[in-house]
Amino acid sequence: MPRNNPTDANLRRLALDPLRNFKHQTLTVEQWDNAQVIVRALSAGDWLDYRKRTTELITQARLDAGLPTLVDDEEDDSPLPAGFSATALYAFVLIRTLFDATHNRVFEDQDLDDVTAAFSPVHDRLVSKAFELSGVEAGGDSQPADPVDLAGNA
Repeated sequence: MPRNNPTDANLRRLALDPLRNFKHQTLTVEQWDNAQVIVRALSAGDWLDYRKRTTELITQARLDAGLPTLVDDEEDDSPLPAGFSATALYAFVLIRTLFDATHNRVFEDQDLDDVTAAFSPVHDRLVSKAFELSGVEAGGDSQPADPVDLAGNA
């Protein structure tokens, strides 16, 4: 069916915009010649991939340190092995949440090694903003607050 109706085309454009349906914020990055970037909250799919990558990274770090792997749903409060680095995880978050002014992702998933190698405090601030927009506070609870509770409707 042709889409000749301008209203339909506009609605389609709005519905498919990768930012419109997510919390996002435009930021100026001084260290990048005052570039304007958009940081978006993580999507449900991003969260699933992040959790999967986290599990894989921790499992490999435990194996490398000679520690046993964890059984599904088993929790371990022991410290992470020496030398453990979460930089690749944070680089993954940046890849999924950093957009340019035209609403296109700046990086693709295959850029992970390059972004990890270049990761800096500037990148870290952008990742922190992505987590903030996703409802996760640094040093806070790993679960976003329940919006019903926050609204006082519980």
